[in-house]
Amino acid sequence: MSQLIIGLARTENEAIIMLNKVKEEGIKDKYLGAVAKEQLNLELVSEKTGLPKPLKGAGTDGAFGALKGILAGLGKRMDQTMSIGNAVRRLAGNEIGSETDDLVLTLTEAGISEEDARYYEDWLLKDHILVIVECSEEEAARVRPILLF
Repeated sequence: MSQLIIGLARTENEAIIMLNKVKEEGIKDKYLGAVAKEQLNLELVSEKTGLPKPLKGAGTDGAFGALKGILAGLGKRMDQTMSIGNAVRRLAGNEIGSETDDLVLTLTEAGISEEDARYYEDWLLKDHILVIVECSEEEAARVRPILLF
């Protein structure tokens, strides 16, 4: 059975180190990912780890994108997540902050407890990064020490 292991990186460099060490343990790219607020440099993380370019989510186009632009102009736009890696594609474009449960709901649907999901959202709001690995129980024993150092 697969499980999600989530590491907390304070900087892009910490995320790069974590992801590359996990790759050294034999975890394939398609099971790796990172999530951060839009303005963080996931491009650098992508470049240094070989993971796909960052996704910002589908909510940036069309009428909904125009609404977000109006809200941003009024100072009411929520922070959004961006992600790299196939393992976390659904987390791209999630809104985060006190007025939304967007990210929390997505994480709880993936099997994360609500308490942990709220902690992870707070982590992102502090301009930090989540490093996420989908792995088997056997792989988790090797991955946990890397992500939870």
